[in-house]
Amino acid sequence: MKSERSEQKMAERHTQRMGALKEKLKLTPAQESAWNSYTAAMQPPARGARPTMDRAAFEKLSTPERIDRMQALQQERQGAMRQRGDAVKSFYAQLTPEQKKTFDAESLRHGPRGHRGFGHHGHHGGPGMHRS
Repeated sequence: MKSERSEQKMAERHTQRMGALKEKLKLTPAQESAWNSYTAAMQPPARGARPTMDRAAFEKLSTPERIDRMQALQQERQGAMRQRGDAVKSFYAQLTPEQKKTFDAESLRHGPRGHRGFGHHGHHGGPGMHRS
């Protein structure tokens, strides 16, 4: 299936980027545990694990029910974003000042979900915005 192939390619690119980042950071053995926790938290969610909305079911809902469903999905996504942010902060705290400079440069270059920095204009408009 096409979406499975693209998801597999995306996972491969993620693995390559993480490997390249690890190489650039020149982590010490003492930082390995923090790296493993970080990479585990940064894994893209499996297709079935992402909060989504079934279009046919959504169309059967009343307007207030649709609003409630959209707000619930937004809260789920925010929770996942918060967890990833906490993982980044925890890992970042384990880095040396030189490693932090490297990490900052790499995260700015790849931005959210691999987009090129914060100047990327996604499907939803503003800088750094991206589709969840």
